[in-house]
Parts: sequence; C-alpha cells; structure tokens
Amino acid sequence: MRHSRAWLLGFVALAGMGLGAAIPFGCSAAPVGNTGGTGTGGGTGGVTSSAGTGAAAGEGGIFNVDGGPDADEDATVNPCSTQCGPTELCDPEHVGLDDDCDGQVDEVCDCNAGEAHSCFKGDPSFVGTPGCYPGTMNCTENGTWASCLGGVHATDADKCFLNDTSTCHAMSVVPFQDVNLIDGTGSFSVGADPATELWTVECPPGVSPCPAVGGMVPADDFKPLQSGEYTVTYTKGLPGGGTASCKYPLLVGAPGLRVELSWEHDLGGDGVDLDLHLHQPKNTESWGFGGENQDCTWANCTVEQYKLSVGGADWFDGVSPPDPVDWFLDPVFERNTCYFAPRGKGMEWQALAKGCHNPRLDLDNVSCDPLILDVDDAAFCAPENANIDYPPLGQWTRLGVHYFSNNGHDYDIHPRVKVFCDGALAADLGPAGYYQPEAPVTFAPTDGTGTEGHAFWLVADIAFKAGKCGTKSCIVKPLYVDAVSKAPLVTIDFAADVAFGPPYPPSP
Repeated sequence: MRHSRAWLLGFVALAGMGLGAAIPFGCSAAPVGNTGGTGTGGGTGGVTSSAGTGAAAGEGGIFNVDGGPDADEDATVNPCSTQCGPTELCDPEHVGLDDDCDGQVDEVCDCNAGEAHSCFKGDPSFVGTPGCYPGTMNCTENGTWASCLGGVHATDADKCFLNDTSTCHAMSVVPFQDVNLIDGTGSFSVGADPATELWTVECPPGVSPCPAVGGMVPADDFKPLQSGEYTVTYTKGLPGGGTASCKYPLLVGAPGLRVELSWEHDLGGDGVDLDLHLHQPKNTESWGFGGENQDCTWANCTVEQYKLSVGGADWFDGVSPPDPVDWFLDPVFERNTCYFAPRGKGMEWQALAKGCHNPRLDLDNVSCDPLILDVDDAAFCAPENANIDYPPLGQWTRLGVHYFSNNGHDYDIHPRVKVFCDGALAADLGPAGYYQPEAPVTFAPTDGTGTEGHAFWLVADIAFKAGKCGTKSCIVKPLYVDAVSKAPLVTIDFAADVAFGPPYPPSP
C-alpha cells in the first residue's frame, strides 16, 4: 500500500539540453539474440541484430583469422559488418568496434560523460557469432572512451570464434530468472565432488547488494535482478589434493528499453523512497503522480493496475512485434521476463496470462533491507525498473526520478540510473556525467520532505532509431540546466504534477 500524497503549488521551468550519442547494435555488438548462420573457419557467417532480426544470416566463408588488412583476400564476411583496417573509425556505425584490430576500441573517438557503449575487440567480422560477446566501455569525464571491459572477444587471448563450450564459457540470460551456473562450466566440472565445489559471483558496478548463490546444490540457484555482466568463479577440489578454478562471464540483458534505478537504503522500516517515471513518447503533457496515462510509474504501471478491467498506462496499439504493442505473450515462456519479477509480482503477471505489458514497472521499491542477499526474500533491495520491450522507432521517451519521501531519514541520496538498449548498457547516469568538475547527482534530505517540496529529476531523453542491416541504434540525451555547467535538471513538485520540461530534440 502506497502512502497518500499531498502537494503544494508551483514549478520553476528550467531548460537546456546535453548532447547525446547514438549507440548502435547489431552491426556492432549484439548482447541479446546472439545467433547467426553457420560458416566455416571456426565461426559463423551471419550477423544478428540486437533485436534478433539478422541480415544475411548464413552468408559465411573463410574468416580473416590473421586480423590483418588483407581481410578482403582471405575472408568472406557479412557486408553489414566491418573488417580489420588501418584506421580506428568514429562514425555511429563503427562506434564500439576495434576497426584497426589493435585490441583497443575507439581510443581516438570523442564521447559525452555518462554515456556507455557495447564494445568488441579484435576482428569486427566476428561480431554476433556464437561464443563472441561484447564488453562495455564508459565515457570518461574527459570525453574519451575508457577501456573495453568484460565480454569475450576475437583477440588472441579469447579466440571467441572457436565457440569452445567444452570448458568454462560465457552464458547469456535475461533478468529475474534462476540460472544454473553449472551450465557455464562445460566439462570442467564433470566428476567433481559437490562437497568440494565453491561458487562466487561478482556483480557489475552499481549492483548492490549482490545476490547470493543458493539452492540445494549451490549452482542451481542464482537469480540476477539487474542487467550487466557478472563474473562467475567456480572452484573444485582435486582428487590428489588442492583445487582448480575457472572464471566465466554471465551476461544479463533483455530486449528493448530497460531502465534500472538504484539508490542507498537504510536498515529496517521504510527507507528513502525514490520513484522511477517514464513519459509517453510524443506526449508533452505534465508529469502526473496519480495515475495519469502519459506518466508510467507506481500509480499506473505495475501489475496491480493491469489486473483491473480498465486501468494502467495505455500507449501502443500495434498488432504484434516488432511494432510497439501494449501486451505481448511470447510463445517462449522464459522470454516473458515480467513472469519472473521478484516479490511475487511475477506470479501475478503469470496469473493474467497475457504476457508482459508495455510500458510497465516490474517493481515499486518502497522499503528493503540491504543486508539481505536472498533475492526471493521480500525485503531484498531490488531496483525499480521500467520497460518497453518493443519501443517505437524515431520517438523520444523521457525519463524522470522523483524523490517521493525521505521517510524521516537524514542522509544524502545518490540516485543511479542505468539505461539498457537491447541488453547493452547505453548510459550510466548519476554517478557520472554531471557538473564541471564532475560530481555525482545528490539529493539532500530536504529534497524529500513535504514542507520543502519533493525533488523531481528530469534525467534524459531516449530514442531508438532504425539503422542499417535491419538493426537499431539507441540515442540517450541527458537533460541539463545548461550544457556548460552540466548541472542536472531538477525541479520541485509544488503541485499535483510537474511540467514536462524543455521540448524534445528533433526526431532522430
């Protein structure tokens, strides 16, 4: 049961837009739907887009295994991909690729702080082939791309194109589902004494608390609630004494737009309460807090509202994907990610038997205990997340965070908003990307009190854009008071709603 809400009157309009950047997928890295047609030379020939609609899948040949500039002579590759060349390229179609195959990605390219991007090292011809997974690179405060971290690449060290699953290897899963970690060990764990097995999981940055590994057999039950790349370490005892171990990545992501909000939580009782808001595309009405259709949030976008015969945000009228649809029941049960939402919400979505709704808020987190590591415990600190599984192309969607209440707490809050586009991190906003010099976005206790008004942070505009080869790119434009200071665009909710804010950018 949510708290009742009382509002004062007034709004100070702030304006200013930050620069955004396109995040291409498919023709570059594709963390979701990583499949392709069969080729020769230890790989596959097709490139599949992040949305699972590949172009020329199955067109294969001998791959350029030497990574040199003579790729045209010894490789037949998908024309929608690229090959090793003499120069690192920075245009939108090549961001995230190691065009000169020197093991670095976009080391000479500019970016905007707060951006993130999938990245792939080595011959780009292998992007999207089974066994090859992108990593992630973040834009630094200096406007340059940091190192590409994680993933499995077409480098001498990784040789992802061999697609070797006989020993420990990468796994790709969707959020909320139990993962049998032993599936990632291949033959490495065969014959191991369960009494000697040990599993540890390192979570992506910003995922706290990190879920524990549990279950009757430890590997049987790991449930990641947030997207990103997890690192699994498996250790077994050896018959003659001693141990052996291996590490492998667990890549967690979902198709479409997924936004995850996290912040600090206090022990016991009601903690600081932030709310995630997603504004209807092409609509510029004020943000609403009482269930207005244009604003997807706790009041109209959770399973409770969709249980009603009339209720819940209603945005799309498509018949079937990839067109935007209100409801979609995927014939593959596991792909209905809302069916596995924590705190029993997944079972409520399943009971409706209509699939997942777009848009939706899988979870409204009012209170939790940060010391609990069992994700199936109702007090686990799960993040709020908003989803559009099949977002419209060429239309902006605005993202906001509301400081609903400090619930009597007197500590500062640092909201963190991660934007994922087709499973790839496209922006990590809050800890980075704001102020000159850079500093985290911070809410003071008075930002969440009824007497002082409640802070409302207009975070960013997000759009998916049709690209080449049947793929999509994702554009994230943070909102600033002005582009020079990069101060976050924060206002106060002195009314039952908050003005939409600055106009949307031109259609991408």
